[in-house]
Order: sequence, then structure tokens, then C-alpha cells
Amino acid sequence: MTDDLRFDELLQEDAAALPPPSDGAVNPWQMAMGQILWGMGLTTITLNILYLDYILPALGAVLLVLGFRTLRRENKPLGWCYKLALAALLLRGVIYVLLALPVELGNTLAYCTALVTLALYICLWRGMGGVSRPAGAEKPAAPAAGEMAVLYGLLLPLAYIGLEGWLLVVPLLVIYIVILRSMAKLSRSLADTGYVITAAPVRLPGWAVLWGSLGLLLAAILLAAFLGQRYPTDWQAREDAPQDTALRQELLELGFPETVLNDLTDDEVAALDGAAEVYVQKDTKWEKNTYRELTTDKWYDDALPSNWKYDSAKKQSDGSYLYTYRVYDVPVCTVTHVTVVLDEAPQRVMFIQYVTVNGDAMTDFTQGIEAWPIWYSTPQDWTRGGYCGGRVLCDRGGQPLAAPFSRLEQTATTTQGFFGISTREAVTAVWSWPRRAANGRAYLIFDAVGLADEWTYLDGWCNYARQLRPVYPCQDALSLWHGFGRGGKVDTYQSSMQEFRSKESVPSMQE
Repeated sequence: MTDDLRFDELLQEDAAALPPPSDGAVNPWQMAMGQILWGMGLTTITLNILYLDYILPALGAVLLVLGFRTLRRENKPLGWCYKLALAALLLRGVIYVLLALPVELGNTLAYCTALVTLALYICLWRGMGGVSRPAGAEKPAAPAAGEMAVLYGLLLPLAYIGLEGWLLVVPLLVIYIVILRSMAKLSRSLADTGYVITAAPVRLPGWAVLWGSLGLLLAAILLAAFLGQRYPTDWQAREDAPQDTALRQELLELGFPETVLNDLTDDEVAALDGAAEVYVQKDTKWEKNTYRELTTDKWYDDALPSNWKYDSAKKQSDGSYLYTYRVYDVPVCTVTHVTVVLDEAPQRVMFIQYVTVNGDAMTDFTQGIEAWPIWYSTPQDWTRGGYCGGRVLCDRGGQPLAAPFSRLEQTATTTQGFFGISTREAVTAVWSWPRRAANGRAYLIFDAVGLADEWTYLDGWCNYARQLRPVYPCQDALSLWHGFGRGGKVDTYQSSMQEFRSKESVPSMQE
């Protein structure tokens, strides 16, 4: 006869000799094991909808703590289970809070949580084996708990190498559920023998620990989301060195906008030395919910001002019409494209994309600019240059402030669209405004080198995104813009400039 069969017979014999439990009696062992098994299931099997992939594991982690809190004095391995459950809950809580912040989390904490959980399963196996002897077994045994520890140990390397797919997940899920049911049967068998424990003394009732832990975690997440979804930006009082007066005057005479020029540093102005042509284009995004109505008998076709929008028409008794337009007077942001063609060979062009933001639109969360350079749209004619810079400026309490971008880089951006995944080269910059600031400005300046002797086409795209409210898990403004379901979370404005020149009108730089 095997040890397991003998153990089952002893359980049945001992159970028959015990008086029936009184109505309403609660076995601390059975309740604690119920909490542990539910905790194991919720921390492993979850649903990726309605934040259940965060809520259920958090609930499961607290249930594990509650279950092992009751059993922590039953034997040494179960005491270790309690300590490991606390560590796993703490690690999970740290991960959840960090997910609310714009930081690169990586996998270190997740791996630590997995290793702690594996150690907990091993201690549970040893602890349940230790419980079986007082219950009447000649040889301690808890095969289901051991199988659970082995299965979890096998899952760790699979998760590390990133294996996924239903053909792999479903069989493992079935095996996990079968083992979990076996552990539940073993727990009931021990309870049926009349095996009882003396619950370890506690200071707080279980419901207080459960709701207190979840409430504290929720408060920490909300606090991090509302106060921490900002990029660290090194704002300092603006103290710019004076610009070269002669070069500044040359740029203004070529049509360079003075407002943009005033915000450039002396080094950036010096990089424009040798300007031969300047092209400027300005686009404004207006606040849609703030407007006035204007009625006139004039029909505007192509001459409609950019801040006007046709609303309705009403026919008069004499056969004429009155037209009603909505006039938007409150700008959200303005994008000014300044393109400077330098008198160099090979041809080199400086692109400046300058964004001004109305004070009321300067949200406290993440901001971003993504520029699509000309070497992406026409790689046969242009290549990336060696210059890339920019900064952000604003006013607060009458004090002009300036700061470098929190992150400025030239990258290849991958976008998930309706027709699949596309990759686009981009120059991106991210930052956050200081609170209670006004007159926000941000600009990128970068160059492109022509592959032809003279240019015939110039273009540039500027995409400005501002995060409107906290998002969990945290995504910055540009990530929200690239993703799905961004309604109400981010506001974006896209602007482009294009300049064409026929080959016959191309001047010779040799003249």
C-alpha cells in the first residue's frame, strides 16, 4: 500500500471517530486554506478587461497574506510563507504605483515577484507536508502542492523567453486548474479529519486588512497618477547670451519671424549663418467650444478665414441668403514652420518647428512634439544632417523660464494603424510645463542635407500632443496619440508645410 493511500485511509478512520462539527463552527484551517487557494488563483489567472488584470492580482495578493497570517505559527515553512506573501504584496504594490509614473519600469521587479512567488510555493509544499503528520500520516506528503511548485518553476523560463499563444497557454492553464483543485481536495480532507489549528493572534480583523490594503494601494496609485504623470524638466530663469546683431538683421530682412527669432539661443542663430532663403508657414488650432456667431450676406468660399466655420444659411423673402458662421477667437496652439535654406554646397536646409500654447491649454501632464523630417518623405533627395536641438520656454509669475527638453531624440517610430504596423523616422521631444505657467513655447531645430545640387521640394510635419488627464498605466502624450482608445486622454494638432520650386526657377549658387 502506498503512503498516499494509507494516508487517505487514516483520514477516513479518524474522521469517522470524530463528533460532527457544531452548526456554524468555523475551522481556521479551512478558512485560511480557502483564502490561500483563492489568492493563488487570482494572482495567476486574470482578465485583461476593465482593469481586472490589476484588480484581481492585487486582491489575490492580499488574500495570500490573510491566509498565511492565520497559519504562520503552525510550522516553520508556513511562517516563511507569511513573510514571502508580505514581500510579494509589497513588490506588487511598488510595481502598481510605478506603472502610474512616466518611468521605464523594465522587468527587474516582475522577476523578483516571480522568484518570491516560487519560493512561497515551495514553502507551502513543505508546510502542507508538515501538517499531514499531525493529521495522522506516517510520512509527510502533499503531492499537489509539490506539483504546483514544479509547474510554477517551469513557467518562469517560458515567461522569460517570451513564449505565448493559445496552444501553449491553454494546456498550462488546464494543468494549473487541475492542480489547484487537487490542493483544495487535500485541504478539505485535512479539515474532514477534524484537524484543527489555533489561529495565530492578530491585531486587525481580516476585512480591515483586506480593504485597508486595497484602499492604501488605490490611494498611492491615484496620488502618483495625478501628481507624478509629468516629465522632470529643468526649468531655470531665462538668461540668454545676446545674439549676433548683424546676423539677426539679415534673417529679419529675409522674412524670419521676429517672435521665433527672439526665442532662439545665440548658438542656434549662429547655425543659421549663410541663410539665402527663408520660408514661413503658420497654422493655428482654435478652441472649438468657445466661439461667437456672425451672420452676413456674403458667402465665403476659398477666402474663408482660418478661424471661421460655416454653420447655416437662411433664405430671405427676396430670394437672397444670410449665412451664419462660427468665429473662433481663442487659440489653443499655433505651429510656425520656418525653413532656412543655407548658401552651402551640398545643399543644406535648417528646419524650425515652433509651437506656442495658450496658457489655458497648458495642461499639467506630459507634452510632446513629433516631427516627420524631409529625409523620411523624400529619401531619394535628402538625408539626415548633424544638427538637432531645441528647448521649451514659458512665463510664471512674470518670470521668463527656459529648459531643455526632458528627452530629445531622432528615432524610428512604430505606429499601429487600421491597415497594420508602419514605421516612420521622426525627431521627438517630450517635456512638462511648470504648474500655473503661461505663454508656453517649444521648438525643434534640425537640418537636412540635399543629395541634389538644388532643391525643388521642401516639406515638414509637426505633431503636437498634450495629455489631458491621468492614464493608468501611464502613457505619455505621444504614446497616447499613437495608440487606440485615446478619446478624452490626449489632444493633438498636426501641421505641415510644403514648398515647391520648378527646376527652371532654381537659382545657381555659383552666381
